[in-house]
Amino acid sequence: MSTHTETLKALIEAWRQQDVDGVLQCLHKDITWNNSGGLRSPIQGKSAMEKVLREMAQGIAESRWRLFDYTEAGETMWMEGVDEFIQTDGTRIAIPYAGVLEFKDGLIIKWREYFQGQLIENMRAGEGISWQVEAMLDRPEV
Repeated sequence: MSTHTETLKALIEAWRQQDVDGVLQCLHKDITWNNSGGLRSPIQGKSAMEKVLREMAQGIAESRWRLFDYTEAGETMWMEGVDEFIQTDGTRIAIPYAGVLEFKDGLIIKWREYFQGQLIENMRAGEGISWQVEAMLDRPEV
């Protein structure tokens, strides 16, 4: 397993534990995070990232983020998975995603995620998780 893979898996495990400090240890100080699939402006810098992560963590009771596939070349890693979580109000959210990470000095410096943002809004509105998304969740985690 490469160092980049270890970094990503450490980040995922930290987020599952709602350990924002653990997540931040995996990030470069100049991180750029496009976490909205292009719906919002990117988050720039580690301090801005920390603020967003702490706000997100307050609304999550349980995180089940899983990684299904990944590959890397040099300082770039591509990944596919599901960001699944239970909100503090009990709502279950499951968003299949693909993403690209770029590394510098062993830390993530650029993070781009691609997902269907409307799915989140539908689930938060009480529509639940569609059978299509449920079928995507049955893959083995790496």
